[in-house]
Amino acid sequence: MKFFSEQQNIDMTAGRPLKAIIPFTIPILLANIFQQLYSVVDGIVVGKNVGDEAQAAVGASFSVTYMMTCVFLGIGIGAAVLVGQYAGANDRGRMRKCIMTMNSFLIAASIPLTVVAILTAGPFLRLLHVQEELFGLARTYMIIYYLGMLGQFGYNANAGILQGLGDSRSPLIILAISSVLHVILDVIFVVVLHLGVAGVGAATVLSQYFSWGLSIAYIKRLHRHLDCRFAVIRFDGPILRELLRIGLPAGLQNALYSVGIMVMQPLINDCGTVFIAGYNAAVKVDGFVFIPCNSLASAATTYVAQNIGAGRPERVKEGVGDIIKLSVGMCLALCLLVIPLRSQLMGLFTDDPAVVAAGNAYLLRVIPFYVISALQYVYIALLRGMGISLIPTVAALLSLWIGRVPSAYFLTARFGADNMHWCYVIGWLLGLAIMVPYYHGGRWKKRMAGGKSPCEEDEKRI
Repeated sequence: MKFFSEQQNIDMTAGRPLKAIIPFTIPILLANIFQQLYSVVDGIVVGKNVGDEAQAAVGASFSVTYMMTCVFLGIGIGAAVLVGQYAGANDRGRMRKCIMTMNSFLIAASIPLTVVAILTAGPFLRLLHVQEELFGLARTYMIIYYLGMLGQFGYNANAGILQGLGDSRSPLIILAISSVLHVILDVIFVVVLHLGVAGVGAATVLSQYFSWGLSIAYIKRLHRHLDCRFAVIRFDGPILRELLRIGLPAGLQNALYSVGIMVMQPLINDCGTVFIAGYNAAVKVDGFVFIPCNSLASAATTYVAQNIGAGRPERVKEGVGDIIKLSVGMCLALCLLVIPLRSQLMGLFTDDPAVVAAGNAYLLRVIPFYVISALQYVYIALLRGMGISLIPTVAALLSLWIGRVPSAYFLTARFGADNMHWCYVIGWLLGLAIMVPYYHGGRWKKRMAGGKSPCEEDEKRI
């Protein structure tokens, strides 16, 4: 455990905002890159060693597997916000209760969810009109993937806890180690043992449980003062209600987002295997472009949570302008890098020129406008850090269900499959149009009057 010999907590409540935010963001950025490598390595190994059909099968299952996991991942977001606020207030007692309550909830809920997910894998794939030649491969991958739910929940929750405490370096190290393990297992299971998509799923599951176990060992060793007992099921009623109040809207948003993807999936599947493979590969490239902005948004959540917990709401607005400018600059730089190299990036996943062309159609219509998406996620992060869950959830859902999904079907029917991708820009603009007036209208300042967080106000009502 030499890597973890010293705590790396960053105090976000003092000094110039960017001097705290940038050092905190960099490890999150690197950690997200390692996490994205899970899907990228899967795509490269499967595409090069099994075939485009297997890659399409893994991609076709994404919306269902994501829907099954995101509600409980939202609880991890709630834990990160609460831990950040309690850390800002230097309240170790409530930090400990929050960590143990969150851990108990995830363990108690993951087992029945795993059973339900396995039993419904086939019916969901039928609902999505997954082509018959892909059905068996997709169902196999989903069932194996679901066996790793508890490990996935546990690691993401622990990473959120560490970030709430101001430590973004340790999750990076844990993910780096587990990512190397994932690559090794991918090669062994797929290239050497020829297990196909089953090997891809097994490599993912084993690496997820490894990262969860390592994160538990780290918290118990270097945060002994919190006295967290991960094997003990213990709930604190008021804190559980707070976790659910903040986390469930975030999880519900992601779940309904996934349902929206599922609604679009038949439209995508009807466009044929080449289009599906190109779309799925392009989404992996797109995922890397999104990583810097998503990382900055995560840092913004911790920055806001700690300052609200410390009773310094005036410092929140001080850092918002810098966060937005930095996010816009990163998006523009990444666009200038990715667009000229789009074909080479697509070539990492396939040797088929038709699949490359299908992926390029997505990248050309989405990447140049990613700055809109980045701003949307920054505003979501800011409001969540304050403990405000309803507004970002409503904005994100309207963005999806009023903007993206209807326009996807309209654009495909009217202008062809390649122009379906403009639906992303339409959705992002709608979401941003809701959150920007809310934040800059100053209503959040009234909620923070007196330096009290929404969590403290809700606790008084409980």
